Amino acid sequence: MNLLNEQQGEKLKDITDKLRQIREEKGIHIEQIAAKILVRPTFLNALEQGRFEELPEPVYIQGFIRRYGDALGIDGVALAQEFGAIACPPPIPQDNNNLNNKANIYIPLAVPYVLLIIGASLGLFYVLSPKTEEQTVSQSQFSSNVSQPKAQPQPKASSSPAAAKPKPKPTSTPTPKPVEGVKVSLDVKAESWVRVRSDGKEVFQGTLNKGDKKSFDAKEKLEIRSGNPGAVIVSVNENKPVPLGPPNMPKTVTYTSETETETE
Repeated sequence: MNLLNEQQGEKLKDITDKLRQIREEKGIHIEQIAAKILVRPTFLNALEQGRFEELPEPVYIQGFIRRYGDALGIDGVALAQEFGAIACPPPIPQDNNNLNNKANIYIPLAVPYVLLIIGASLGLFYVLSPKTEEQTVSQSQFSSNVSQPKAQPQPKASSSPAAAKPKPKPTSTPTPKPVEGVKVSLDVKAESWVRVRSDGKEVFQGTLNKGDKKSFDAKEKLEIRSGNPGAVIVSVNENKPVPLGPPNMPKTVTYTSETETETE
């Protein structure tokens, strides 16, 4: 780094002497500081020994000072700001008059382009306008042609009388026969114990396996009890088959020709 003046060198020497003194008082080796702040030891040695020509730009030195001070437990930011105040002066603001003069130069150059764009737009409008009118006339003629279809010739009436079609005979709907008694069909989907009573008399008791089918009937009532109702599908008087009940929950159902009674 090439220092701009002696003031920078003196200020940097004061700061580095202070850092070195605090480091030695705490018994910390410079290699330990370098490893902690991730800076090469050669830079820290040059910083402490005043070999400033071996250091990078002032902005990097300012960062070294801040991290060095923080590693020693002192206010590294304040030390870095002391050096930055003289080593990194703020940029010189530009003269507003120069900026205004540049803006005034650009304005006349843009005028021809604006006029060129306006002229091109007017010419494009003039070229496209006749085509638009022609398209409108063509569309109106096409609409009039479509809206006036040619009259279709009506078919001549046949002189011969149409043959009279025979009227179909009404079909009679068969009257359903009233159901006498009750009939239940069983379709077993899984193994289940089943007991059946017809008009109070036990007609079946045993274990049915998957695929077994049974039918029972009674004059007044039919009672069915199952240990696994979900596996027994019943159809009463040839109606829609439904499970006797939930799976693995023993249940008794009594059927008549008109009602259905459930008991646990």
